[in-house]
Amino acid sequence: MVGKGHLFRVQGPMGERVQIVGYAPSPETVVFDLCEFFREWDPLFATTYGVGELLLEAMVRGGKHIVLVLPERHPLDGGMGLLEALGVRFFDAAGRELTGMGENLKRVASLDLSGILKKPQNVRVTLALGEERDEEALKLLCEDLFHFARLLFRFTGEQPPDVREVGGIGMGLGVVWGVHVTGREEMPCLSGLC
Repeated sequence: MVGKGHLFRVQGPMGERVQIVGYAPSPETVVFDLCEFFREWDPLFATTYGVGELLLEAMVRGGKHIVLVLPERHPLDGGMGLLEALGVRFFDAAGRELTGMGENLKRVASLDLSGILKKPQNVRVTLALGEERDEEALKLLCEDLFHFARLLFRFTGEQPPDVREVGGIGMGLGVVWGVHVTGREEMPCLSGLC
């Protein structure tokens, strides 16, 4: 995979199918600049499902170190969408299955981890986060995110990282795969859009 960018086709934050380029600076490293990917989205209805698809596809293509460069504003679904892509199923109090999006965070009453894909031992995921937080989206979804974090802890036994520090994607991946989080200065935005 070394050399120029490679195309990946995944679900965008609002459900549309999009293409994103994965850069391969070394044989086993894949860098996804998600600044353009997350340019427009709605806090309540956006999903991170496509990020889970990117992780899976990058691993299939031989990626051992996957870097996600995130803009300051990215969906705060608690990583619910990407966890769904990795095999987690979410249910409301009546047993109805829920899709991963911010609007459904408050509705989640239980989850099924039996189909979850465990991170391969030789794969590392790094998040390069923007320095600013999306305070508006955090205020809107704060209570729902903390509800979701408590639920993740109850069902996994793993304490989720603080969503205010690692964003929604970091919260979900922190529980499932224990991701490494860096600052923007350690992983510059490749597209120049962040």
